[in-house]
Amino acid sequence: MTRLTGTNDWAITRMMSPTETFDWDGTGIAWGSAGSGPPMVLVHGTPFSSHVWHRVAPELAREHTLYFYDLPGYGQSEKREGQDVSLGIQNNALAAMLAFWKLDRPNIIAHDFGGATPCERI
Repeated sequence: MTRLTGTNDWAITRMMSPTETFDWDGTGIAWGSAGSGPPMVLVHGTPFSSHVWHRVAPELAREHTLYFYDLPGYGQSEKREGQDVSLGIQNNALAAMLAFWKLDRPNIIAHDFGGATPCERI
């Protein structure tokens, strides 16, 4: 996990790129974390990636530990021909990521299609 200090937003923005991979049932999910404080998960929409958060994440990371990932089939996560990227799959992927991060009911900010994913998990 990256701890953010100072006010160098450029450096903070660079840290907001997924640098880790979680193997979820044979699918690689790209993820990252940054900041310090209560956990907050960022879920992007389609057809985007976690990069959509690069402008707001540095500010959020000053007071939260951010966890972010690229939905399966998007961004730096694994993509395969004919891959199921339905809402049901994304719901299960979010549940797997929360379990992997050992987070129980963190604050979640979601965008677009990603907004339906945490609603299904509540």
